[in-house]
Parts: sequence; C-alpha cells; structure tokens
Amino acid sequence: MINFSRAAARAVSHLPRRVLRKMAGPALEIDGNTLDLQTQAFAVAAAKRGGRVDPTPDGMRQGFAELVSITGSDPADEVAIHDRSIPGPASSLRARVYHPGSAAGAAPAIVWFHQGGGVIGDLDTDHPLCTELARTCGAVVVSIGYRLAPEHRFPAAVDDAVSSYQWVVDNADGLGVDPARVAVGGTSTGATLAAVVCQERRHQSLPQPVLQILAYGDLDGTLTGGSRESCADCFPLTTDTLAFFATNYLPDMSAIKDHRASPGLADELWGLAPAVVVTAGFDPLRDAGDAYAASLLAAGVRVSHRCEKSLTHSFTVMGGVSREARRGIRRLTTDVVDRLSPSAG
Repeated sequence: MINFSRAAARAVSHLPRRVLRKMAGPALEIDGNTLDLQTQAFAVAAAKRGGRVDPTPDGMRQGFAELVSITGSDPADEVAIHDRSIPGPASSLRARVYHPGSAAGAAPAIVWFHQGGGVIGDLDTDHPLCTELARTCGAVVVSIGYRLAPEHRFPAAVDDAVSSYQWVVDNADGLGVDPARVAVGGTSTGATLAAVVCQERRHQSLPQPVLQILAYGDLDGTLTGGSRESCADCFPLTTDTLAFFATNYLPDMSAIKDHRASPGLADELWGLAPAVVVTAGFDPLRDAGDAYAASLLAAGVRVSHRCEKSLTHSFTVMGGVSREARRGIRRLTTDVVDRLSPSAG
C-alpha cells in the first residue's frame, strides 16, 4: 500500500538540511506560510516511492493505518494502558484508557476522539498523542472507538461521542478521576465531535466539560474558497479526500448544514467550555478552525488559539519524521495542561 518503511522515514528525517532541501525541492509557500522542511521531504520521498491506496473505505483505512505506523512518534513511557468496552447508544464501544504514573488522588480526565473523517482511523491513530497527554497533563485519557461510516452514517458518531462523555462522568470514581475536571478533545473529525459534545450538553442544560481541545477540526463543512482552495492539494489531506469522507459519512450532502456535522454553523456559542483551538498552515480546514475560534471568543468563551503555520493537517501523527511536528505536539499538550490546572479558573 505505502511503499515506505518506518526506518526509512526516520532516516529521511535525520538527513542534513542541505540534503533534505535537495530532496524536497523549492520551499513550499502557501498563504504566507512556509512548509516544514522535514515534512516536505518526507511527503516528496513517499510520493516518489509510489504505492496505491484503494479509494474505498477499507482501502483508505489500511493506507492511513500504515501512514500512522510509519510517521508517528513513539508512545510516552510511564503510562498504564488498557483496552475495554463501554456501553454505547446502539452497541458497546471500544475504549482505551491511559492512566499516568504521576496521578495521585482524583485526576483530571480527557475524553478523546480520533481523526479520520468519520470513516477511517481507530484507537491506534492517536495512541502516541494520548500517551503524551496523559503523561504531560497527569490526566486519565479515555480514547473512544466511535462507530464509523459508511457502516454507521452520521449522526451515529455524534451519538457515541455524547454518550461516551457522559459515561466517563458517571463512572468517574471507578476511573480514578475528578468528575468536575473532565475535558473533551480530538483531532480533525474527533475535534468536530468534541465541539458538538459541548454544544449538545449546553442544549440539554448539562454541565460543560472543563475544557474542549480542538486540533485541526473540520468545524464547518460548508466553507468554500480560502484555505480549502489554497491548500486543496496539500499532504496528507486534500479536498478530494474531504469529498470522499463527506460522501461516506453523511446520509446525504444536505446534512452538512446540520450543526452536529458543522458546529461552526450553530446559532449560539455562549456558555461553552473554554477551548484550546489549534490549526495548521497547510490544511484545507485551517480557515474553519480559525473562524470557530474567533466565533467562540466573540461569544465570550475563553480561547487559546494558535495556528501551527509550518505544519500540515494530522501533524500530531507526524512526530516520528518531523522535529517541528514534535514541537507542535508539545505546544498542544502544554496548552492543555495550563487549562486543566486547578488555578486556570
């Protein structure tokens, strides 16, 4: 599928800068941002080595799993990990629980949703990131294996996300967490689900999460132009791939206007949890994330917002091949630990 080994990918990332530049070609600049050299060199090298991904849900799942295994960081140490099943709204859901070795007493918790357009990805996708969040934040991270489309189309994933967040709150004692310090977060579509959890809980007059962590989320699928146009062919997410996800995830394209699919379209955002919003310079979803951060701020929500200008969509699974991606991951986890601190207010 992907004709590139993990060892070869890491070898590329350790080449001298002058060799990387020769391999990558001219610096890629879009909208005033310059792509991280190691990321560009890996993308060019991987493209040259070929490998075809079957454009079906199963083919895309296999291809993405291979990419993550090649480019991802090593999981953090000092974290106890176990898989389990939890009840879902339609059937049991897989979950992976990360207990940090530093936890003492009732720890904060983060309910986490992985990336993948609602079609691909699994509990392994964000595994290194979840270990890092647990270690750095001293938080129990509960990663949720929500249902995927096209087997289970929208709003199945939303229903699973809302239900699983409540399950963590209800089972806080057994998990060793403080029910008043449960955050929610995710990457890409996982970030969309996290934003929707906050909105749905407000609609139901339920307590908000202590924090929402939205990393390069697809927060408004109705947007056109802007970064969707300028970054249409960026590695690893293109607008053609976004169209593939939408076709498989949604029951029909009109559903993209539902605020549960595009939370940026919600009429009112006041009263939502404080947010950490991180976007990426080389990502067609950049404008949607930036706009949602601005809308949250306008609604009186406390927001920490940063664009990782030199990085791409899915940069949190690129830590094995890019020093700057690793720095971006550290900045993200630092933002989270600062907001989860009891003194954060």
